[in-house]
Amino acid sequence: MKTWKQFNGSAVGITPSTLKYVCILSVLALAIPSAKCADTINQAGTSGTTYTGNDNAVASSLPANPGRDISSATIANDANNLYITLNLDPSANIASGGSYNYIIGITTGNPSAGGDTSANATTHGNAYGRAISFDSGFGGMTDFIGFYGAGGSGTTGSPFTSFGFNDYVFGTPGSTNTAGAWKKIETVASGEPISAQPGYSTPSSITLTVPMSDFAANLALTPGTTFDFDIYSTGTSGNQTAYDSLANPGPTQTGTYNGTAQYNATILDQYTIAQVPEPSVTSLVVIGLGCILGWRRRQPATV
Repeated sequence: MKTWKQFNGSAVGITPSTLKYVCILSVLALAIPSAKCADTINQAGTSGTTYTGNDNAVASSLPANPGRDISSATIANDANNLYITLNLDPSANIASGGSYNYIIGITTGNPSAGGDTSANATTHGNAYGRAISFDSGFGGMTDFIGFYGAGGSGTTGSPFTSFGFNDYVFGTPGSTNTAGAWKKIETVASGEPISAQPGYSTPSSITLTVPMSDFAANLALTPGTTFDFDIYSTGTSGNQTAYDSLANPGPTQTGTYNGTAQYNATILDQYTIAQVPEPSVTSLVVIGLGCILGWRRRQPATV
């Protein structure tokens, strides 16, 4: 084994003195904690991925209500739709346990995406005007899904029977929408099911089916397309902030809770559209032969 003096680096054209400085700088780099990127991706996945939340993300100073706690979300896709299941705290009863909105913010992740980054009283950075925005390092929020209780008022006497949603795109240069404004694409007033998580009897999950074509103005959601997103719980009116975030592994609120404090996301999750498998030629031949054989068996015997 060569000692420091024996290894002079000549084989790779490095002088001994230069090599020594490189090694010293490398040791120092390891000793100093690396700086955290301003905007980061917490979890990434493709069709069928379950993104875990932080059950302790709601600050202790916030009055306890499990309907505000986001436990996890699963996202999948086929050729036409996104399938999004939001799981709240399993003990939550979103049929009669209070009224909340849940919103999904989406962006291309490109700093020059041209999304809504405002924190003003008009939009606060999103289509519902809640005090929630994406940091400019992500390019702002370009697309939005907001869902809300439908078919009832969320009380014991009049529980929600389903959830509805509406989705929006933000006008960006080059899009089909007016630059600088949110445009509603569609509203599904009801029919999106609520259900109980396994092992619990109260409804605490929401499942959405959202056409990918709704976002075509800003996002061409074809196989391999990646977008950044987060899901938040928030209030049903006014400028209320994010009570909880799926992507943020820490609390959205620290210290004294402020229900209208602007939450500017610097941590998101990421999803990649999966290729939908197409039947192989062999599979089609086998299916065809099966159909022919089945048809022949059903024909009456000839004399």
